[in-house]
Amino acid sequence: MDLTNDQRDGLNIALNEAAWLGIDVDAGAARATMLVEVLTLPPVGPAPDDTTRLLHLSGVSRVAASLRNGLWNDAEASVEKLSLIDLDEAVRRFGGCPIYGWEFIDSPSQRWAAWRHRLSLDGHLSTEPAPHVLELFQEGCSDSPRHLDLRVWFSTLLVTHRTGEEISLQEFIDGGTRWWDGLHAGDPRTGGKGIAPLFG
Repeated sequence: MDLTNDQRDGLNIALNEAAWLGIDVDAGAARATMLVEVLTLPPVGPAPDDTTRLLHLSGVSRVAASLRNGLWNDAEASVEKLSLIDLDEAVRRFGGCPIYGWEFIDSPSQRWAAWRHRLSLDGHLSTEPAPHVLELFQEGCSDSPRHLDLRVWFSTLLVTHRTGEEISLQEFIDGGTRWWDGLHAGDPRTGGKGIAPLFG
């Protein structure tokens, strides 16, 4: 799948401030599935009750993660070792923290360069070339802050509901774009998320 620039940018909008809830990696099939709760609105009518979505990545060539016992920028934070089997539990321990920053699909390489030398796991699933990357993170600031970075190299992205019903990429992008446009336009359907528009 060759994502266009518009699709990449739209996916980044649709994923911004999504809660990352879990991950499943099927190494044998070279697939990875992300469970996320997104911000989305339909063209008309009330906001949906269930906004959880599954991001199915296929043609996955590599999965790398860094779980560190400290803040994201703590160069001295210790690194915990992980296996692919441990990864879902590690994500779920953060409790579904939101991801933000507007750059998740084909993100700038300097972000990867900042933690690539501090890996908890580095799983090579396939030798086939993977033209795209998905980069997500979780951070928990408490008495014992922790940070998890994840990068997945993949070829194809499919989005579905929990039920397995497929959502076209354009529909997924449009729902997220409507939510953010609605936030800035004062659409009451965007309320209750703890997110306020920036002015000026």
